[in-house]
Amino acid sequence: MASTENQAQPAPKKGAPRWLVRSAIIGSALLPLPTVLAYGCDSPTQFDDLCGWVRDPNNCYRDFFVDVGASCGATPDTRVGSFAGRDKLGECYLSAGGVVVFEPPIDLALPPGDNPEPLKIKVINPDQTECAEFEFRAKYDFKATFEGDPLPDAGVDANDLPEEFILGGTFDMAGGRDSDILNVTCPGGETFTFDRLQVTRCREFEAILPHAEIDFSPGGIEQTGVIRLNVFYPPTEGELSNAQPVPINYFECVIPAAPPACENGVKDGAETDIDCGGGFCTSRCDDGQLCITDDDCLSSACVVDMGIKKCAGGAP
Repeated sequence: MASTENQAQPAPKKGAPRWLVRSAIIGSALLPLPTVLAYGCDSPTQFDDLCGWVRDPNNCYRDFFVDVGASCGATPDTRVGSFAGRDKLGECYLSAGGVVVFEPPIDLALPPGDNPEPLKIKVINPDQTECAEFEFRAKYDFKATFEGDPLPDAGVDANDLPEEFILGGTFDMAGGRDSDILNVTCPGGETFTFDRLQVTRCREFEAILPHAEIDFSPGGIEQTGVIRLNVFYPPTEGELSNAQPVPINYFECVIPAAPPACENGVKDGAETDIDCGGGFCTSRCDDGQLCITDDDCLSSACVVDMGIKKCAGGAP
């Protein structure tokens, strides 16, 4: 299980960078997209400049966080919920209303990240509207989509949008699961191709590279499990050099504990039939259930019936 501190973080202050995001999205059809950044480390010609991008205070990932803030996230309170059962891990019902939908359902034997199939997650509000959608493939291979407010008329000035206006959109970092090549698509449509190994030239910014993690514990007998999604953003204030990322925990879903042996509805251990017999369970088996000795049976009679030993009230 990955270890992540899930302390509540202050919502980012929505200040000066927001007009840059708004202008980029509303005017993206009019402006050419950059192919090489002008900041920092010299990069091989086939890759964009990762060091320059991550140290740029107006890079699209930081502006994305300024825009969406902690929408659907942990500020001020983590969305906590639980699954209906250990065999029903496709929907987590939130205590404050709403649901988190997992596709495919969580596999207790195959943690997210080890599963070759991406884990798709939808966070649904109590009114059944969609708040956010995520696709987790690996730490440096994820996608986050947030529903935005309806866009104004095309002629509106981006600076005239109200401060609380959320543009939303999708940030996608792909490829980091199987290689060091990161293909980034920004909410405004800009695309970049980075070599993650470039960060060795600017270690002071490594912690604020876009990344996501899933905390997962399957739990066990009489022990609950949990699954959480954490996305790590650069801070919205202060210096970025040697800064620590801001973790946003979008949900915490409790996995019910497994029932104790002899109460789990399956034949396991030394049981001669489901949840009974074998000297392992305190419960003896009813008539018709399998047995080995008389002590396995409530009737104290284990007899052979058609070649099979079963509990019976008397001789067959």
